[in-house]
Amino acid sequence: MRLPLKVLSLANNQITGLPGSLAAMHNLTKLNLSHNLIVHIPTCVYSMKSLVFLHLACNRLETIADQIQDLVNLKILIVEGNSIHTLPKTLCFLESLELLNVDFNELQSVPVEMYLLSRLRRLACHPLDKGLHIIHNPLLKPIQEVLQGGLGALYSYLKPT
Repeated sequence: MRLPLKVLSLANNQITGLPGSLAAMHNLTKLNLSHNLIVHIPTCVYSMKSLVFLHLACNRLETIADQIQDLVNLKILIVEGNSIHTLPKTLCFLESLELLNVDFNELQSVPVEMYLLSRLRRLACHPLDKGLHIIHNPLLKPIQEVLQGGLGALYSYLKPT
Protein backbone atom coordinates (compact mmCIF):
# COMPACT_ATOMS: atom_id res chain seq x y z
CA MET A 1 0.00 0.00 0.00
CA ARG A 2 1.40 3.40 -1.02
CA LEU A 3 0.96 6.23 1.42
CA PRO A 4 0.71 9.76 0.03
CA LEU A 5 3.66 12.06 0.66
CA LYS A 6 2.84 14.55 3.44
CA VAL A 7 6.20 16.27 4.07
CA LEU A 8 8.77 17.41 1.52
CA SER A 9 12.02 19.23 2.25
CA LEU A 10 14.12 20.52 -0.60
CA ALA A 11 16.09 22.96 1.55
CA ASN A 12 19.69 23.86 0.77
CA ASN A 13 19.69 22.65 -2.82
CA GLN A 14 20.32 25.81 -4.86
CA ILE A 15 17.08 25.21 -6.75
CA THR A 16 15.42 28.07 -8.59
CA GLY A 17 11.98 26.53 -9.12
CA LEU A 18 9.83 23.42 -9.08
CA PRO A 19 8.29 21.40 -11.89
CA GLY A 20 4.60 22.06 -12.49
CA SER A 21 3.89 18.34 -12.00
CA LEU A 22 4.30 18.85 -8.23
CA ALA A 23 0.93 20.64 -8.29
CA ALA A 24 -0.61 17.15 -8.06
CA MET A 25 0.75 16.73 -4.52
CA HIS A 26 -2.64 17.41 -2.93
CA ASN A 27 -1.82 15.60 0.34
CA LEU A 28 1.34 17.57 1.08
CA THR A 29 1.02 19.39 4.42
CA LYS A 30 4.58 20.64 4.94
CA LEU A 31 6.91 22.06 2.31
CA ASN A 32 10.39 23.36 3.07
CA LEU A 33 12.07 25.26 0.24
CA SER A 34 14.35 27.35 2.45
CA HIS A 35 17.94 28.29 1.60
CA ASN A 36 17.63 28.05 -2.16
CA LEU A 37 17.73 30.51 -5.07
CA ILE A 38 13.98 30.93 -5.61
CA VAL A 39 12.89 34.36 -6.93
CA HIS A 40 9.13 33.66 -7.18
CA ILE A 41 7.06 31.14 -5.24
CA PRO A 42 6.62 28.33 -7.77
CA THR A 43 3.12 28.34 -9.29
CA CYS A 44 2.59 24.68 -8.42
CA VAL A 45 2.80 25.53 -4.69
CA TYR A 46 -0.49 27.44 -4.90
CA SER A 47 -2.22 24.19 -5.93
CA MET A 48 -1.09 22.38 -2.78
CA LYS A 49 -4.31 23.11 -0.89
CA SER A 50 -3.46 20.90 2.11
CA LEU A 51 -0.33 22.85 3.03
CA VAL A 52 -0.27 24.01 6.65
CA PHE A 53 3.47 24.82 6.71
CA LEU A 54 5.41 26.66 3.99
CA HIS A 55 9.05 27.54 4.62
CA LEU A 56 10.73 29.82 2.07
CA ALA A 57 13.32 31.59 4.22
CA CYS A 58 16.64 32.68 2.77
CA ASN A 59 15.78 32.67 -0.90
CA ARG A 60 15.63 35.57 -3.34
CA LEU A 61 11.91 36.29 -3.15
CA GLU A 62 10.87 39.83 -4.02
CA THR A 63 7.10 39.33 -4.01
CA ILE A 64 4.37 36.99 -2.89
CA ALA A 65 1.69 36.45 -5.53
CA ASP A 66 -1.99 37.13 -4.88
CA GLN A 67 -2.58 33.37 -5.28
CA ILE A 68 -1.26 32.92 -1.73
CA GLN A 69 -4.92 33.16 -0.71
CA ASP A 70 -5.48 29.75 -2.32
CA LEU A 71 -3.56 28.09 0.54
CA VAL A 72 -6.57 28.24 2.84
CA ASN A 73 -5.18 25.74 5.40
CA LEU A 74 -1.85 27.50 5.83
CA LYS A 75 -0.95 28.02 9.50
CA ILE A 76 2.75 28.81 9.22
CA LEU A 77 4.38 30.94 6.52
CA ILE A 78 8.08 31.69 6.86
CA VAL A 79 9.61 34.05 4.28
CA GLU A 80 12.32 35.70 6.39
CA GLY A 81 15.63 36.66 4.85
CA ASN A 82 14.38 37.52 1.39
CA SER A 83 13.94 40.82 -0.48
CA ILE A 84 10.16 41.16 -0.27
CA HIS A 85 9.05 44.80 -0.67
CA THR A 86 5.30 44.45 -0.15
CA LEU A 87 2.81 41.88 1.09
CA PRO A 88 -0.30 41.23 -0.99
CA LYS A 89 -3.57 42.07 0.70
CA THR A 90 -4.77 38.57 -0.27
CA LEU A 91 -2.36 37.24 2.36
CA CYS A 92 -4.72 38.76 4.92
CA PHE A 93 -7.48 36.34 3.87
CA LEU A 94 -5.58 33.33 5.27
CA GLU A 95 -7.78 32.92 8.33
CA SER A 96 -5.82 29.93 9.69
CA LEU A 97 -2.46 31.72 9.71
CA GLU A 98 -0.90 31.54 13.20
CA LEU A 99 2.72 32.37 12.41
CA LEU A 100 3.90 34.81 9.76
CA ASN A 101 7.63 35.44 9.65
CA VAL A 102 8.66 38.31 7.38
CA ASP A 103 11.78 39.30 9.37
CA PHE A 104 14.79 40.57 7.43
CA ASN A 105 13.04 41.67 4.24
CA GLU A 106 12.57 45.06 2.53
CA LEU A 107 9.02 45.79 3.77
CA GLN A 108 8.20 49.48 4.04
CA SER A 109 4.55 48.96 4.91
CA VAL A 110 1.99 46.25 5.55
CA PRO A 111 -1.50 45.79 4.07
CA VAL A 112 -4.27 47.71 5.82
CA GLU A 113 -6.15 44.38 6.03
CA MET A 114 -3.56 42.81 8.37
CA TYR A 115 -6.03 43.10 11.26
CA LEU A 116 -8.07 40.34 9.56
CA LEU A 117 -5.39 37.83 10.57
CA SER A 118 -7.04 37.22 13.92
CA ARG A 119 -4.91 34.16 14.78
CA LEU A 120 -1.76 36.27 14.73
CA ARG A 121 -2.17 37.34 18.33
CA ARG A 122 1.11 39.07 19.09
CA LEU A 123 4.38 40.39 17.80
CA ALA A 124 6.80 37.50 18.08
CA CYS A 125 10.51 37.58 18.85
CA HIS A 126 11.63 33.97 19.26
CA PRO A 127 11.77 32.06 15.94
CA LEU A 128 9.32 29.39 17.12
CA ASP A 129 6.79 31.81 18.67
CA LYS A 130 3.42 32.03 17.01
CA GLY A 131 2.46 35.51 15.87
CA LEU A 132 3.85 38.15 13.52
CA HIS A 133 7.62 38.34 13.05
CA ILE A 134 8.38 41.66 11.36
CA ILE A 135 11.70 42.97 12.72
CA HIS A 136 14.58 44.21 10.56
CA ASN A 137 12.45 45.74 7.82
CA PRO A 138 12.70 49.38 6.72
CA LEU A 139 9.13 50.10 7.84
CA LEU A 140 8.07 53.69 7.36
CA LYS A 141 6.75 55.84 10.18
CA PRO A 142 4.25 55.76 11.79
CA ILE A 143 4.17 51.96 11.37
CA GLN A 144 7.53 51.58 13.12
CA GLU A 145 6.30 53.67 16.06
CA VAL A 146 3.00 51.80 16.19
CA LEU A 147 4.83 48.45 16.36
CA GLN A 148 6.41 49.55 19.62
CA GLY A 149 2.87 49.40 21.05
CA GLY A 150 2.48 45.74 20.03
CA LEU A 151 0.23 43.93 17.62
CA GLY A 152 -2.97 45.37 19.10
CA ALA A 153 -1.68 48.88 18.44
CA LEU A 154 -0.81 47.92 14.87
CA TYR A 155 -4.25 46.46 14.21
CA SER A 156 -5.96 49.48 15.75
CA TYR A 157 -3.87 51.73 13.52
CA LEU A 158 -4.71 49.73 10.39
CA LYS A 159 -8.43 49.20 10.97
CA PRO A 160 -10.62 51.51 8.93
CA THR A 161 -12.37 54.11 11.03
